[in-house]
Amino acid sequence: MENKKSLKIKKGIILWNKAKKIIPGGTQLLSKRSEMFLPEQWPSYFKKAKGCEVWDLDGNKYIDMYSMGIGSCILGYADPDVNKAVKKAIDEGSMCTLNTPEEVELAELLLKLHPWAEKVRYARTGGEAMAVAVRIARVKSQKDKVAFCGYHGWHDWYLASNLADDKNLDGQLMPGLEPKEVCGG
Repeated sequence: MENKKSLKIKKGIILWNKAKKIIPGGTQLLSKRSEMFLPEQWPSYFKKAKGCEVWDLDGNKYIDMYSMGIGSCILGYADPDVNKAVKKAIDEGSMCTLNTPEEVELAELLLKLHPWAEKVRYARTGGEAMAVAVRIARVKSQKDKVAFCGYHGWHDWYLASNLADDKNLDGQLMPGLEPKEVCGG
C-alpha cells in the first residue's frame, strides 16, 4: 500500500484570503485564481521554483504539470543559463532611454524563423499583442469581423464581440464585473 503524505496548506490560503480583499479577483492574472482549482485547498503562492518543481509557502513540494508559468516557462523554472544571462543584463543595466541592440538581433531571428513576416512589432502583454493583431488584421483585410475562440483579454474589441449573449463572458470575468461602457454599453 502506498504511503500518502498529508499536505499541510495554511500560509498560502491565509495569504490568498488577504489578497482577495485588496486585489480584485485575488491576483493580477485571472487564470491563476485559486477558486478555479481547489477553493480553500489550493496553495496559491510559491516560495521556490526550480526546473519543474515548485515549493509552496508551507514547504510542500509539487511537480508543475499544469502550465509552467502560464506556458511562458518552456525551459523550466530557475534555468541556470537563463538566470546567468538575466543577472548579466541586470548588472549591465536592463533599462535605459536608449534601445538595446538585442531588440534588432531578436527581430532578425524572428524574421528568419517566419519568412512570411515583413517586420517585427513587440508588445508588453498578451492582451496588447491581441489588440495589435486584431488591428493589423482589420487593416489588412479591410473587414470589421474577426473570428476567434477562447479568452483574449479585457480589451474592448474582445468584450464587445461577446456582448451578443449575456452568458458569453461567464467564467471569463470576475463575478459581478460588468463590461459597462464597452462600445457605449
